[in-house]
Amino acid sequence: MPMTSLFSTVNNFLEEDGWKFESFKNDGVMRALFSSDNQEWELLTLVREELDQIIFYSHVTESTTPKHRRNEMCLLLNHLNNRTVYGAFEMDIDEGEVMFRTALDLVEVSPSYELIRNSLYTNLGTMERYHGALVALMKDDSVTAEVAAAIAASDESE
Repeated sequence: MPMTSLFSTVNNFLEEDGWKFESFKNDGVMRALFSSDNQEWELLTLVREELDQIIFYSHVTESTTPKHRRNEMCLLLNHLNNRTVYGAFEMDIDEGEVMFRTALDLVEVSPSYELIRNSLYTNLGTMERYHGALVALMKDDSVTAEVAAAIAASDESE
């Protein structure tokens, strides 16, 4: 009995879950926009068949971190990662792009819709919670990592 590819499994999950997305099977990538309230970001799903991995990236799209703000952003991301149990914030230090990553290592594990759902929605919920703080630090030179962390903490209590 042939196994369904990880790519097909994720693709089917997204279709059944009602997502509108672009699929690039040859690259192992699916791309969608996610919006919540007045926030929007890109969700990239990377499937590494040969490594049995599914990786979700929520990528802040409306801005990048200016060069002179990248040290402050690193401080904020470190603060947020310290509070995050599953997943991690990252920044491309050369480009200033900020994203949140969750991943599934599926070596010798059958991928279930529940595993995919939990990883995906943890990713989206985390980005939704901290998106405002990330963008504030990117766009406003008066916002320090400490101020952005306070914004993030207030977003946690909502």
